[in-house]
Amino acid sequence: MSISDFLTDERLKKLETFQQQYDLNFSNINLLNQAFCHTSFTNENNLGIENSYERLEFLGDAVLKLAISSLFYKDFQNYQEGNLTKLRAEIVSDKNISNYARKLNFENLILLGKNEKKLGGAKKESILACAFEALLGAIYLEYKEEGYKKASNFLIKNFKDEILSINQKINILNPKAILQEYTQGISKELPEYKLIKEEGKEHEKTFYIEVSYKNKIIGRGFAKNTKEASQNAAKDALINLGILK
Repeated sequence: MSISDFLTDERLKKLETFQQQYDLNFSNINLLNQAFCHTSFTNENNLGIENSYERLEFLGDAVLKLAISSLFYKDFQNYQEGNLTKLRAEIVSDKNISNYARKLNFENLILLGKNEKKLGGAKKESILACAFEALLGAIYLEYKEEGYKKASNFLIKNFKDEILSINQKINILNPKAILQEYTQGISKELPEYKLIKEEGKEHEKTFYIEVSYKNKIIGRGFAKNTKEASQNAAKDALINLGILK
């Protein structure tokens, strides 16, 4: 028995509908089907590990990271290597990639063993993320010489806005650290933070801070404590410098 034995008319229709929706055209439909085949399914049906999506996932993980790295390299030109790495790590996390899989309706495509299905495996972040990476791996193999380009285009076409919006989620990083890394890339001078005023009663004050670089004010921020106000000033500076949008 092989994975092709499970390509019923209903299954083929699902896969064909998926391809039509996302501009895919697999000549090897078994390869596409395998991208959605969890190990619990292959184990239950004695298909062998080579028929699950695990090997495709390994390949797709590399495709995903290269595609994201290339996109960030072009669009975030003011980011240092460390911050690009942090942003990429956030993008390729199971939590994030599983959301992409949900938007492509993977929950109705993944093949699971009976027990895993009862446990709600099709909704698990790890399974959805792995299947998404496996799909990228399958696209890479299917389109041969054009494989990376097709897989990368598939990712960017469907999720570019969401991928690039990661730079708005500055809470996953440290604005002061980013600003310091940026200025150190220019010179040895560091940004300087200055408390310019305090407002309000003693137990509910608001602190206002300015950050300057080379004696020029580049950002301002305020908050209920100086630490947060400094971070807000750094974030304002990053926006003013064009590092954040």
